[in-house]
Amino acid sequence: MYFLDLLGTLAFAIGGAYKARSKKLNIFGVIFLGAITAVGGGTFRDLIIGRTPLFYLRDRNYLAVCLIAGLATYLLPAFFKKRYSVFRLIDSIGLATFVIIGVSISFNHLFTNLHFPNIISALACIFLGMLTGVGGGVLRDAIMGDTPFALKNGSNYVSSAFWGATLFYFLMFFNNLLAVLVSMAATLILREFFSPFGIYKKRKTFFKKQINY
Repeated sequence: MYFLDLLGTLAFAIGGAYKARSKKLNIFGVIFLGAITAVGGGTFRDLIIGRTPLFYLRDRNYLAVCLIAGLATYLLPAFFKKRYSVFRLIDSIGLATFVIIGVSISFNHLFTNLHFPNIISALACIFLGMLTGVGGGVLRDAIMGDTPFALKNGSNYVSSAFWGATLFYFLMFFNNLLAVLVSMAATLILREFFSPFGIYKKRKTFFKKQINY
């Protein structure tokens, strides 16, 4: 999960940096917005639950990944444009991973002694899991003055995060490995097969308009 977390961080950072690059921002803006996309959701989560120091201050690998992704995207935009499908799939894997990590961290921090699901724990953990997954992209778009892609009509980014978080929360009480596998599969299937922006649907049409994550 740690490796997937860093992989998701890389994908989110590339997505945010690429969008900033397409808006003709300078290198500092590209790196900053890439980092915001990658760690913004986790920052919201940790601040809400009072988990400090923030995760990327305890493990500098997250910031290093953001920096490398931002620099690479700024200097080699054509490379990432040609490999859009690959990084978009990695972005979906990142979403699936972030959702699971958000639910897990929130549950372990707030409900350590709970052995069965209840409505308060479920609502809190599912919400924080979703926030971990989509918060960075929403913050990035808000800073850039755009309508958040995750909230636009036709996007199932939030609903994918919701079902991934919900399945993981309830299944983790029975078997943690099963919860991880089912949650990731559900999120990926919803993102890639049922989204109008999925790499298996209308890829060429979407690519001609604008690359969004």
